[in-house]
Amino acid sequence: MITQRSTSILITLGLALAATAEAKPAKPQAFASESEKKKQEPEIDQKAIDALKDMGAFLQKQTSFSVKTRAETDYILDDGQKVKIASQGDLRVRRPDQLRADVTSDRKERQFFYDGKTFTMYGPKLGFYSSVPAPPTLGELADDLSTKYGLQLPMVDLFRWGSDEVDVSDITSAMVVGPAKLNGIDTDQYAFRQKGVDWQVWIERGPKPVPRKIVLTTTDDPARPEYAVEMSWTLGVTHDAGDFAFKAPEGSQKIAIAEIGLPSGVSGSARMREPDKTQPKPDKTQPKK
Repeated sequence: MITQRSTSILITLGLALAATAEAKPAKPQAFASESEKKKQEPEIDQKAIDALKDMGAFLQKQTSFSVKTRAETDYILDDGQKVKIASQGDLRVRRPDQLRADVTSDRKERQFFYDGKTFTMYGPKLGFYSSVPAPPTLGELADDLSTKYGLQLPMVDLFRWGSDEVDVSDITSAMVVGPAKLNGIDTDQYAFRQKGVDWQVWIERGPKPVPRKIVLTTTDDPARPEYAVEMSWTLGVTHDAGDFAFKAPEGSQKIAIAEIGLPSGVSGSARMREPDKTQPKPDKTQPKK
């Protein structure tokens, strides 16, 4: 369901009851009643699952939209300390085959272009860009980037919710947390669990059930890093024709994007790599306008 490894803060109702004045010894599991065992089992609230399906179906119908995002991501340092990095994003989409994403964080800036034939990743501060042939749809592009390059398309789940790729059977727990007002917008909050990740989503009430906030928690990492993103939507927007085609700025350099396992010595997520000085110089050819 959720493809990136991230994190969420579980809301545990009744947490205050754990701080009673007198602690009672826990009953051994072997002697727990059947009703107590049932309470301990994960539960699936069908209302939460239905809300997720309704949101996905609505997103699949949107052919042209833009989303502005504000996100915070936890990173774990080598010594185990957790640091939080903020980022802002501007995503423009015209289905089925066009995308432009600008993502700026405290540490880096990236731009992504997809025009139905070519995918380009550009680092404005570095002056480097990488372009690769791309499949004809956004869904296929997301899979292609993940499989070949270990690269996550920004807000990739927006293109998968409501599609055949989503399997709700992966969800082991689903609950309706309740109503919540988010930046003045009425939403309903839901919490889900699946292997390796707990996650929450706040879905706008009314005829436009778009996700307004997502929080994820990686549960199989002892540090439990978190990822949280808030979204501001504009539906039915008319994009400029040139939004999705990359034009290399003057002085920029084209470089290779590393595939998973290629070349020798490259591992982990795909990244823009500075050209090897022992190899021919990068292609500085400017595309025709």
